[in-house]
Amino acid sequence: MNIPTLADPAVRRLVVTGHPNHELAIFGLVQRLRPRLLFLTDGGGEERVAESRRGLASLGLLENARFLGWTEKSLYDALLEGDKAIFSELVAQVRSEIAACAARQVFCESVELYNPLHDVTLPIVRAAVRGLDGVEIVEFPLIAQMPVPGERYRIQRLPETRDGMTLRLSAEELAVKIAARNQYYGCLRRQLGAVLDELDEEHLAVEQFAPDLDELPTPGRQHVLRYEWRARLLHERGEVARVITYRDHFLPLTAAL
Repeated sequence: MNIPTLADPAVRRLVVTGHPNHELAIFGLVQRLRPRLLFLTDGGGEERVAESRRGLASLGLLENARFLGWTEKSLYDALLEGDKAIFSELVAQVRSEIAACAARQVFCESVELYNPLHDVTLPIVRAAVRGLDGVEIVEFPLIAQMPVPGERYRIQRLPETRDGMTLRLSAEELAVKIAARNQYYGCLRRQLGAVLDELDEEHLAVEQFAPDLDELPTPGRQHVLRYEWRARLLHERGEVARVITYRDHFLPLTAAL
């Protein structure tokens, strides 16, 4: 398997994420390689956008970032309704950004079955690079529920069975990453609670990446379908009206793209 190299800072790179704040997971790479960044949604509100703006501004990279501003609700509704038009527009916008910055590597979050808007990013990127020569997709992990009793999560780590590579941060890069987490990303810390704050410095100092695979992960031993069981629980409580499912919503969308 061809493992992508991160050694050449001259390679033009684009990071595409479903939500603002995801750049914190790869803040070392962002510091070192200074890529362009494209955020597909508002992350649920202006607060997360503002936090990413402040975090990137602290690195002198705000001008490298573009926020498309699609609302989470519009994409959730489109998934539920089987509306491919919004996602086709997102594909076009990502493709336009790749062309504008002449990216040779495009980074995006892996499919981990934790959140459907995390998971649609990779299929969107795949569709955007289709037919483009010399453009490599590189995935990075965010969060996945582990197949063990209780709610335990694999944070910013690939499954043990997945080939990949690591980027080890320097002491200075790590200090900048931790300071950014503490100063700029309060919304993310509130949402994840102790899950994020309990990561020790050794964990934060290593960022993992992997070349895109030919097939998307499926629910099983390595990937618990977290977003679907969570949505069903909320539906039973009367907190959501409809449930986004892997079979009825996610798979038809990826097939259409």
